[in-house]
Amino acid sequence: MRAAVVLLALVLAGPAEAAISSVSTAPVSRNVALGQAASVSLVWRVTRNTTGAGPTVTSPAGTFRAGSITGRVLATVPRVLTRTVPVSGALAVIDFRETVLVPARVLQQAHRLGVDRIFYTRTFDDGFGAATGAIQLPVTGSGATPLTVSRVALSFAGGSVLEVVRPGAPVRVRARLTTTGSGLLRAVWELADPSSTAGKPVFRPVHTVRRYLAGSGEHVLDSPLLPSRRAGSYLVRLRITDPAPGFALPRLRYFVNAGSARVMSPLQVSAPAPGARLGPATRFRWRPVRGAQAYRLELLPAAPARTEVPAVVAGAVVPAGQHELALSPATRQRLVPGRRYRWRVRAIGADGRTLAESAPRELEVP
Repeated sequence: MRAAVVLLALVLAGPAEAAISSVSTAPVSRNVALGQAASVSLVWRVTRNTTGAGPTVTSPAGTFRAGSITGRVLATVPRVLTRTVPVSGALAVIDFRETVLVPARVLQQAHRLGVDRIFYTRTFDDGFGAATGAIQLPVTGSGATPLTVSRVALSFAGGSVLEVVRPGAPVRVRARLTTTGSGLLRAVWELADPSSTAGKPVFRPVHTVRRYLAGSGEHVLDSPLLPSRRAGSYLVRLRITDPAPGFALPRLRYFVNAGSARVMSPLQVSAPAPGARLGPATRFRWRPVRGAQAYRLELLPAAPARTEVPAVVAGAVVPAGQHELALSPATRQRLVPGRRYRWRVRAIGADGRTLAESAPRELEVP
């Protein structure tokens, strides 16, 4: 009878239980460099409490996480680690060795999220309890320097910083950013239209930019097509929200010219003289016009056909405070040597209309 009771007690007690109490790594941390894959060798040390022979301890996969052991999952390593080890006593320690490849894309992805370290984690389970451990992987190297924008330059097609276009003409702006470090750029292309540019401009967003910039140097961002159907003055800018720049951001102005207003008086030009030869030092000069917001120098064929609308071969636009200019080498290259051209200057008002226009003069390209 007594033997039966002992046997029944043993049956009811069931097998000895074990539970994992902790998981640690050696080493606890290992630096990895942004921009290149890294091979990391480590030992997982699993500690568990037991009162008898231990069950199998298994980790089905490893996981790369951003910023912390519970952060966003970046990638998974589908490699199973498992061991069955007989244990005696109340405490057991089991070591698992692993060499894992940290992909470069995982490091880039973490940096885009704005974190400077990732964690490689594993959860070990013995059937009665589970615990998670992780090795910390700080991202180092020159490429891990946080993104900084030191300069922003804006221009229209051809490099001009002021433009006059006809209604419906395509308008785009190009931004050249000088940066150091790497990271995610957040910015917004914004526009103020003629309804507000006569006074205090009111900007509205037209396009959002999210781009990862890696490495120091110059980066180019193009705006979307900008509106040009309504006559008048427009302002456009690229507002950078992150990283916040430590300087005032530039903005460009363009005019949509819907035709000529009643010309108050002809625009007077003083140089070059009629029939002059164009050279690198040739300067075009004119008298200021009241109310002008910009001046447009235009070069046209010397003798177009009567049925033909004169086409502007080359030109430049300058702000209202400038009353002379010399053609850039790129503009001069658009003129054919040995030919004669007519040139004129137009004064553009705040509404984009022509306020005044000079009488055409001829010049010769040597």
